[in-house]
Amino acid sequence: MWALRKKKQLTSLGIDIGSKGIKIVELAKNKERINLQNYGEIKLSAAKKEAFQYFDKRTLLPYSKNVSLAIRAVLEESKIETKEAVFSLPDFSTFFASFVLPPMTAKELPDAVNFEAKKHIPIPFNEVVLDWELIGEQVNEKEGENKIIIMAISKNLISEYKRIAEESGLILVSLEAEVMGLKRAIVGDDKDTICLVEAGYQSTTISIIDRGFLLMSVSFDVAGKDYTYSISEALNVALEDAEKKKMTLGFACKDKRVIEAMDPIFNIILEKIKQVITDSEEKNPKVKKIILVGGLANMPGLADRLKTNLEGVEVKRGDAFSDIFYPGELKPLIPQISSTFSIALGEALKRFKK
Repeated sequence: MWALRKKKQLTSLGIDIGSKGIKIVELAKNKERINLQNYGEIKLSAAKKEAFQYFDKRTLLPYSKNVSLAIRAVLEESKIETKEAVFSLPDFSTFFASFVLPPMTAKELPDAVNFEAKKHIPIPFNEVVLDWELIGEQVNEKEGENKIIIMAISKNLISEYKRIAEESGLILVSLEAEVMGLKRAIVGDDKDTICLVEAGYQSTTISIIDRGFLLMSVSFDVAGKDYTYSISEALNVALEDAEKKKMTLGFACKDKRVIEAMDPIFNIILEKIKQVITDSEEKNPKVKKIILVGGLANMPGLADRLKTNLEGVEVKRGDAFSDIFYPGELKPLIPQISSTFSIALGEALKRFKK
């Protein structure tokens, strides 16, 4: 946990609740300049069974009491005073779908989206809250088409996050899928077609973004934990030791057993990335770059291994703090925390950027 010098300015708080950690970013805006006001984190060991989230019918739900206690601890220790907060929702618990609507007026569009969405959401419509956005600017009653992406979120999940905010002493300003925060923090004004890969501890999310618009997003339950379990089993070591090997040596490890243990997990994720890119390119522009974020982005050798297996596509780690002002003493830390704090930073930016 860290506490930085404060000034009275317009501030915003972004909170990212993961399975094994909670990250909080406080930003302040002074005219057109956005400053890192504060940030904090609390982690659970990979070796412990406890987690901040759990699966319930393929939905990630938070352990409300544990999460609110942890958030209060971070806020108190970091001396964060901002009360208005934006929380990220796990992409694994958000249902995404896209479709095309015929020409119509802007007034007709919302009703048409709700009507069409019912055909694409596999759970009862009265159990979810629907969010959507227009891909591009086309709304015309005479010609063209309207590309829509919808996001359906469980009402039960939203209730849990409202409870967490209340128990944490915060005012819930907004909830949104993690990918929307990532898009804001990582992609920004980049107009290229980008494959954004967010690889965390519990799950991996692959999203396609074109000209700043989200085209598709796919989440699956293969991620950092699977590398850790595989190394632990192959070397017959504790999960804590396996996690350390993964994050300090990774694919640069000289022990062949570690590489052999990680290869099957890497190949599953690699094939999923290729599949999502292929599916997208059938209808959308060619993907020009892959941006890697999340805890696994810091694993040695992972980005290079992706480059080797994805010819013709630029692969790089995301830099969420590229347009953020921060104290000079933090400069050595920023490359390390940029990938892991991307979601929380993106949510904090919501108050300052569209």
